[in-house]
Amino acid sequence: MSRTPQESIEQKTWKAILDPCVTRLRVKSADSNPLRNADLNVPGTLPALASFVFIRITEFVRRPVPEQARLRAQLESALAVALIRIPAHVRIILDAPDGMAIAVLGDPAAALDIAQRCMSASAAGVSMAVAINHGAIRLAPDDGGHQGLIGDAVGTASAIAHFAGPGRLFVSRSFREALAQSSPARAVSIRPAGIFTDANVRTHELFAPDPASALRRRKILAAVGGVVLTGILATVVHFHDSIRRELRAGQPATLAFDVHPDGDVFVDGVARGKSPPLATLRVEPGPHTIELRKKGEIPFRTSVDLQAGGAATIKYAFTPGGERSLLWRMRNWVLR
Repeated sequence: MSRTPQESIEQKTWKAILDPCVTRLRVKSADSNPLRNADLNVPGTLPALASFVFIRITEFVRRPVPEQARLRAQLESALAVALIRIPAHVRIILDAPDGMAIAVLGDPAAALDIAQRCMSASAAGVSMAVAINHGAIRLAPDDGGHQGLIGDAVGTASAIAHFAGPGRLFVSRSFREALAQSSPARAVSIRPAGIFTDANVRTHELFAPDPASALRRRKILAAVGGVVLTGILATVVHFHDSIRRELRAGQPATLAFDVHPDGDVFVDGVARGKSPPLATLRVEPGPHTIELRKKGEIPFRTSVDLQAGGAATIKYAFTPGGERSLLWRMRNWVLR
């Protein structure tokens, strides 16, 4: 291959990656192609990196034509649901001889989401194998002039899909590394599945999602959350009084009065009104001397020590000889 004057070393490197990968898939819809406005055959325009999801209907060529049409329709329906949350400007949908494929630009986690959602269709009656690879892609028209896609991501994903059995999802090392860079937490659940050799005697180190790993991770997070919550509750119980004092610090205390029939209220020797109608009174926290006075009656005096935000109720009845006081207390006891 002769090097044109406009061709840079970087372009020649990309061609070396792409040229051996002759697998070519046709773009299903031009409207969903984010590369449709880019002329990738013009010197100076480089291929793009993408996560490529290859969905293969197992034993497709051995099935009757009506069943092939039914399975493909089911796969397209499942794929439409899987792509609902994936923006159109980051994905390319392609037709494959025995299934479908999706190229996702710049978001490996989205490619994994698509693959896992499509796997749910396998439980609904569509036997499929799914593979994901991360690599270079570029647009290239086929012999009929239709827009197609070629690249390392395409060829390797197609080969990997044939290693995966029905209901299996395999991913390449390059995809796992790309996922680890963008979403490390998602990559933790991707475990080794083995080393496979394709028809061209190329070896592939493959990985597969481990549902048990995700379950273990959720259990660990739940256990850690439980320990943290228990520690917080134990701290609150242990320091309950201290916390309550801190929360109430600076708040006034409250005095409530229940005086029969009425009386003048004095707090620390200062007149504060007649009760009733005086029912409550806010005072500073600390010790206070409360005195109730009524003309012709013996004054009542008591002391209280109030905490910040605390409250106390002063109950007293002025009655000659104490008989009415006893009856008043009995009446209050009955009415409680």
